[in-house]
Amino acid sequence: MEGTDNKEKGKKKGNEVKIFSVPFDIEPIQENNTLLTFSFTKLKKEQLFNQAIEFHSEGNISEARKYYQYFLDQGFSDPIVFSNYGLILRDMGKLNEAEKLLCKAVELKPDFADAYVNLGCILKDNGKLKEAEASFHKAIILKPNFADAYSNLGSVFKDMGKLKEAEISLIRAYELESENKNVSNNLISLLTLYKPKNSHSYPFYLINEEFRRINLAIKKNNLITDNEAIQIYKNGYEIYKKYNLNIENNLSQIYKRNEINLNCDRHMLIFNQHKIIPEFCFSCYKVQVEVDSVIELIKLFLVFNKLNLKNKNTRKCMIELRNNISGFYKGLIYCLSLNDALAISEKVNIEIQSNIRNDLISKIKRGCSEFPLEFPLYKEIRKSGDQPMKYDQNWKRIEEEVDKQKRDWTTSKKTVEGFNLNDFLIMRNWIAYAIKIGDESVIQVTKEQIKGPIEFNYLNRKFSPKRI
Repeated sequence: MEGTDNKEKGKKKGNEVKIFSVPFDIEPIQENNTLLTFSFTKLKKEQLFNQAIEFHSEGNISEARKYYQYFLDQGFSDPIVFSNYGLILRDMGKLNEAEKLLCKAVELKPDFADAYVNLGCILKDNGKLKEAEASFHKAIILKPNFADAYSNLGSVFKDMGKLKEAEISLIRAYELESENKNVSNNLISLLTLYKPKNSHSYPFYLINEEFRRINLAIKKNNLITDNEAIQIYKNGYEIYKKYNLNIENNLSQIYKRNEINLNCDRHMLIFNQHKIIPEFCFSCYKVQVEVDSVIELIKLFLVFNKLNLKNKNTRKCMIELRNNISGFYKGLIYCLSLNDALAISEKVNIEIQSNIRNDLISKIKRGCSEFPLEFPLYKEIRKSGDQPMKYDQNWKRIEEEVDKQKRDWTTSKKTVEGFNLNDFLIMRNWIAYAIKIGDESVIQVTKEQIKGPIEFNYLNRKFSPKRI
């Protein structure tokens, strides 16, 4: 499954949401977490409110969740709490519960334009693109110059495959708030799928064109040297500094997509909500390559970029952020059958051994990495005959019930060829990750101290390469 190996820690697809602060002074709590309930009882409504907001703003989601829940358990009611807590539930995959909380927020405060934006983001994740579009339009009616609403509306249009409409909305957002980094990121993300007619009409269009001119070509049957891989980042960094860019995103995966829609949002929603594996996913395989450093990940990106496959299979390079999944640096190619995966694996092995190192070998895996955590037998693969785990026909009724709701799922568009600004920003997050986990090879790439997304502050992974 294409979109589910990481989910970008709940920040996928460029949606921006808003956490709301409150006007009260925050009084820090010193009690140990084991005395959390006791500390709660000492706090007034305003203190609970503020402490929850503080934790949420700092990215300490587990503590924020406890405070929001306790606030509601005491019978307190506030649209800001409903909105913020809904965002946490969204990131946990509890989309139906999140949707209910955001609906409650706008019910309590019908002119709460920001909550309509947050509701739209949740509806979008829940496969309700048309309802999400309506929610963003409502926010714009309430706040006609609301950049975040236009930006998210553009993101929905992008998912619908309406790229020109997406551009119009995103440009409007950019004109309203050119310094809004979320708006910039959504516009930059659009440029991975869309070529504007006039590439010089806006600054990011011009900058993106410069990134596209970076040469990603590699020599056939020649090892990519460390310096050649590092130079890709350095070439991007020169453009980044030339324009004094101060933007970052929270993404961790660089994709090269085809136009085959694997409908991964649907499949993962079914798995998360019903703990079953959709029937489609029993024929979904992936070829995985795991490398040992951030420099090798850049090399793998170069190999995947030029890899010529008959069906132009969607592929990605990524850093592993999930604490319950092993590995650090990975590349994945998505396949629609086991035979397809077997053939691609053989071809990939030739390429990675001639371009990266001669002992590197790919593996064939089935579906999404989360599935075998719930169903261990699912990961077992036989090269011929029936697979150890078959689809449970009793699950078909559940899938049919979900499909009766007629959700609007994201369409798939082919990635624009070449390097781009979005790829470079993700590569910077790879470097921040390498610094965080203790990958010493990163020193060869740059001396920058890149912090990366706020989620990296709570990353609990210690680097241990397979090769000594």
